[in-house]
Amino acid sequence: MVSPELLRRFTSFSGLNEALLKQIAMIAEERTVPAGTRLFDEGMPATHLYVIVRGEVNIQYLLGTGEMRTVDTLVDGDLLVWSALVEPYRTTAYGTTTKETHLIAIQADKLRQLCEENPILGYRLMTQVAKLLAHRLENARVQLAAT
Repeated sequence: MVSPELLRRFTSFSGLNEALLKQIAMIAEERTVPAGTRLFDEGMPATHLYVIVRGEVNIQYLLGTGEMRTVDTLVDGDLLVWSALVEPYRTTAYGTTTKETHLIAIQADKLRQLCEENPILGYRLMTQVAKLLAHRLENARVQLAAT
C-alpha cells in the first residue's frame, strides 16, 4: 500500500476525493529498480499501471533490423504502461530504466474495476492516456521525419 498523499502529488490523481485515493492506495505498492532494468517487453501482459515517482524510463521499439530504438523518455510524474487500461491489456513497447527509478505500481485489474465503479477516475485516467498517446505519436512522427 502507498499513502494517499503520495498519489495526490500526481496529476492523474490530484483532485480525487479521499475515499477514492485510499482505494487506489490499497491496490498500489512502491518499487525501486536499478538503472538498466528492463521493466517490460513488447507483448507482455500489462498487469500494472506505473507512476514514476523519481527516475527515468526509456520507451523503445525493436526495429526489423534488430536495432532497439528509443521513442520517448518518461520522467517524474509520468504514467507508464498505459496498456494496462486498454484492451487487450498487453504492452506495446519495451521499457528500460536509465537510472535508479522509484515507481508506484497499481494493480491493473483492480484499477479497471475502480474505473468502472467511479467514472470520474476512469475519465481522468483515460484523458491522461490519450495525452500520452498523442505525445508518443508526435515523437514517432518527428523521429520518422529525421530519418
